[in-house]
Amino acid sequence: MTASALTERLRETLACFGDAGEPRTTTEVADQLDLGRRSTYSRLEQLVEHDRIETKKVGASARVWWRPPSAADRSTSDGEPPPGAELPVSDVLDDAEIGLFVIDADLEVAQLNETAEQYFGLEREHALGQNKRDLIRDQLAPAVADGTSFADTVLAAYEDNTYIEQFECRVTVSENRQTRWLEHQSKPIESGTYAGGRIELYYDITDQKRSERARRTERTLLERVLESSPIGIGIFDADGQIRRVNRRFAEYLGVSGDDPTTYVLGDVPLFDEDGAEIPYAERPAARVLATGESVADQHIQVDSGDGQIRWLSVNAEPLDDGVIVTTADITQLKAQAQHLERQHDDLEAELEAVFERIDDAFYALDDDLRFTYVNDRAETLLGHSESELLGRNIWQALSIPDDDPLRDRYETALATQTATSFERYSAPLDIWEIISVYPSESGLSVYATDITERKRHERQLREREISLERTTELLEQSQQLASVGAWELDLTDDPPDLHWTDEIYRIFERSPDQGVDLEWVLDHLPPEDRDHLNEALDRAIEDGDAYDIENRIITAAGDQRWIRSIGEPVRDDGEIIALRGAAQDITERKEYEQVLERQREQLAALNNLNDVVRSITDEVIDQSTRSEIERVACERLAEAESYLFAWIGDVDIATQTVTMRTEAGVEGYLDDITISTDPDDERSKGPTGRAILEGEIQTTQDIEADSRHDPWRDHIEQYGFRSSAAIPIIYEDTVYGVLNVYADRPNAFEGKERAVISQLGEVIGHAIAATERKRALMSDDVVELQFRIRDIFDVTGAETPADGSITIDHTVPIENDEFLVYGTVTEDAIESLDELVDALPHWTAVTYRTTDGMTNFELRLSEPPVLSTLASLGGAVKSAVIDDNGYQMTLHLAPGADIRQVIDAVQTTYPTAELLKHRQTARPDTTAERVRHVLTDELTDRQRAALDAAYHAGFFEWPRDATGEEIADSLEIAPATFHQHLRRAQKKIFESLLSRPTTA
Repeated sequence: MTASALTERLRETLACFGDAGEPRTTTEVADQLDLGRRSTYSRLEQLVEHDRIETKKVGASARVWWRPPSAADRSTSDGEPPPGAELPVSDVLDDAEIGLFVIDADLEVAQLNETAEQYFGLEREHALGQNKRDLIRDQLAPAVADGTSFADTVLAAYEDNTYIEQFECRVTVSENRQTRWLEHQSKPIESGTYAGGRIELYYDITDQKRSERARRTERTLLERVLESSPIGIGIFDADGQIRRVNRRFAEYLGVSGDDPTTYVLGDVPLFDEDGAEIPYAERPAARVLATGESVADQHIQVDSGDGQIRWLSVNAEPLDDGVIVTTADITQLKAQAQHLERQHDDLEAELEAVFERIDDAFYALDDDLRFTYVNDRAETLLGHSESELLGRNIWQALSIPDDDPLRDRYETALATQTATSFERYSAPLDIWEIISVYPSESGLSVYATDITERKRHERQLREREISLERTTELLEQSQQLASVGAWELDLTDDPPDLHWTDEIYRIFERSPDQGVDLEWVLDHLPPEDRDHLNEALDRAIEDGDAYDIENRIITAAGDQRWIRSIGEPVRDDGEIIALRGAAQDITERKEYEQVLERQREQLAALNNLNDVVRSITDEVIDQSTRSEIERVACERLAEAESYLFAWIGDVDIATQTVTMRTEAGVEGYLDDITISTDPDDERSKGPTGRAILEGEIQTTQDIEADSRHDPWRDHIEQYGFRSSAAIPIIYEDTVYGVLNVYADRPNAFEGKERAVISQLGEVIGHAIAATERKRALMSDDVVELQFRIRDIFDVTGAETPADGSITIDHTVPIENDEFLVYGTVTEDAIESLDELVDALPHWTAVTYRTTDGMTNFELRLSEPPVLSTLASLGGAVKSAVIDDNGYQMTLHLAPGADIRQVIDAVQTTYPTAELLKHRQTARPDTTAERVRHVLTDELTDRQRAALDAAYHAGFFEWPRDATGEEIADSLEIAPATFHQHLRRAQKKIFESLLSRPTTA
């Protein structure tokens, strides 16, 4: 090959060979050049091709190289510059990654490399030898954005061949080139073959430009976060001097009107929760600078500059040479907490004045302050019986001194019609009580309440306040800077390009690596929230309106959250080119607000319910029939603001279904549905069926989510209720029916509201039972049922049939659904009676007494089915005999009583029972009307039980068949209590017999 000029790299490699003929290995040359073996081998092969060195193979794969004498002589001949001489074109040829043009003195393209071809989309054969001015105008300038400026700048350098400082240009995309940013550098060639020409270099700076743009975007977004954040942020050096604060920080500290950059830590006074100024050393930032430890959620007060006090939650974190402080405005939260505390105080006052408490002492006075009613507990409290007090003025009856404050309180309440409540000590009960006085036009209602109950309410209130404080702390923490992220929607791209900071990715539970676009965001909003956000975006883009909205999102993990979204348009020469803003996770605040709203609803409903219960209790006492009692209860509930409608039903024993007795606020609710009380029927699984079967209140807090209503869902949806309560109407284990109440709000029957409304079942049941008993005792006619059970011993499983007879003379009801039965038994039937006691589970014990050859017995019964049902309806056993003809019993009930219920009870207990008679007959005149009045209206249940037990146990015989201690033991009360009840009952009976009736 003919020798030619060598490049600088080849001359550098040739210089490694000193004396001619001295061989060198590839490794030796590579070490001297500090190159890899492959690059060194390539250079050595090129020197062989230029006839500058020779080579031969040594061994299996090695090779040596040497410089022949002729090559050494030519090293400086033919005008070739010595090693180290400058030749710019050869500096950048071969595999350079820089675009290169070599231009000769006539401005013709002498050389260009493949990189230059690639950058500008050129073909080497076409470009070589072409005038560079033409090449610029025809091919380079059209390929560059703003090609005119590019051409002017480059061509100007050709005019005086001066050094050009670097400038940047952007190559646009086409079929044979990619878009990229280039840095242009050029300088004249001062020596060598192309002296008088120029060398032009183009460096690819696309990645650098992208990186710079990304940094600018990031800085812009972070600056936007800082300024749009609802959290105040300040950064200070170790001397307390400002490095950076946002607008919120200056606003919260009341320095927004001044130059905030002049603010120094300690300039603005801060106050603690008691209003005392906080020394500088105890402030959050100062503590962090002094200790290097973080300070979290310190509550302070600050003068906002307009005379108003602002509450702030302050956090401070140490930096390497300073501190960062964040502040959140919690003024509204503090106000809400104080408002809720006041509501709790109002509720506590209302609860202390609840109208009816089962164990409270109660008495009523007319407008002349004369007693009109006194209950048992009030008798004990006042130390006088009801008969001693009725009709008498309270001051005279109780010997109240003229200067006793009680007089003024009562007379003032009656005169002003203003309720009052005060505390006093009750010596008979040895407790402190609250006396509550409720005036009306007809007089005063006075309640005495054990203060222990109030203490319990106060403890519950304290627990609720602690819970409120914890919830408030959680809500305040949710306002911290960590829950806020920034976003930008670039409208210059199609479709618009959406950028998020990492915090918004965290809120949406999506990885930043996955990216995001506007369509994905809209797909993760509920439909109504999606429309809301679309409207806000449209107004911002079309009208330039900023927005601040709250909406729900569905995260990538499927969870629902609430966010606050703030957006503002970005303009360029009046044109909206982007939207920027911030997003904050407000899920905890929203949940807290919903809790507060539900609590407010519950407080209002409870207040309303107390009024309803008070009204129902007052009215049912005055009703004379069961139907009137049930009608009043349903109407008052339906009229209440808190409820939609109510109805009462009872059980049809034959069909085991619930039938309607009365309803209010609705018509025909049960017309198209069936509610069963058969445990094996699916239709008994709802609240009504379970309330009857289990005897306990059943509530549904959300109809839409409660599967127990599925059998009737098509029917109930038309009524629009969300929650319901089914309250069994019970008195002494007798179920009279079920009261159903419905509300249009979810969770209406929980907590105190559930406890209060459940008392209605007891109130109504007590009123019905009292009405039934009174009707049974006062009626001149009775319904007589006569039954016979032929094979009583086979039915009960008793082994010894009766040869003699067992006669039941009288029954005495005592507490807890237990009865004492008194009768006589022939000597040959005693064993049979013992067998029956062993065989029948509700016959628990028998005691025998023998008098004048006659054997009497006292039989204790526990929850007897027939007697319990009969007693609940005000009925009585007229006669009952067990002998060799079987078991015959005759029962009396008042006309209008539920006769079917008694018949079912007998035939369920004794399946072979035959109903021999069912007739209405006159009640035998066995006692004077006045005695009947005393027994009906004046004797308490305990006094009546004590009197009956004493009489039928032979207490009044001489000698006595039973002592007072034995009877008290049977009644399970103390002997002193038995004698007290007995004496009071005797006194009332004697007064009715011996006193003269008043004549007109």
